[in-house]
Amino acid sequence: MTGTSPVRAPRHPEVDGRIFDAALDILRKRGPLAVSIESVAAASGVAKTTIYRRFENRESLLTAAINTAATAVVFPPGLTAKDSLRWVLRHASDTIENVVGRGTVAAVIMNEDPHFTQLLLGMIRGSTAALRDDLRERAIAGEINREVDIELAMSILLGVVVAELIRGRTTDEAWVDSVLVLLWPAFAV
Repeated sequence: MTGTSPVRAPRHPEVDGRIFDAALDILRKRGPLAVSIESVAAASGVAKTTIYRRFENRESLLTAAINTAATAVVFPPGLTAKDSLRWVLRHASDTIENVVGRGTVAAVIMNEDPHFTQLLLGMIRGSTAALRDDLRERAIAGEINREVDIELAMSILLGVVVAELIRGRTTDEAWVDSVLVLLWPAFAV
């Protein structure tokens, strides 16, 4: 019979969850180059053949795992402009520590895996779109300085978090407050 797809066994969400959890854990700890079908099979306890039935190769596995981690970011309504910046700093720190991990950040900086770098940068752009829109709306409304370069502001906000994590410093509430003391004058009207 031509033109038909092979019949696949039904997928089990718990197996997919084990695969994704293992892939993301390896990614967080050791970076994207450490994620392979073999390493995920060993860490998840799921047979390589089962993983290969779900994913054509390492890239498709990594893409699916990242997509499961890339949940829609819900930007809280009703925040002041300063509290919006505070929220972004907290969210960026939490995302790096608990979603992508330091190994991933290092791999992106080194561009060890260009396919993965583009995938992750796409996830970051998507997850920060709400903040970009919020800042643009606040600039138009006159709540923040209209001269602020929104893209540069985003780079600074995300970059300061990455820099502190690379330095091994804590990004707690006191740190967030100290960053805002430095940055807020550029945003204030």
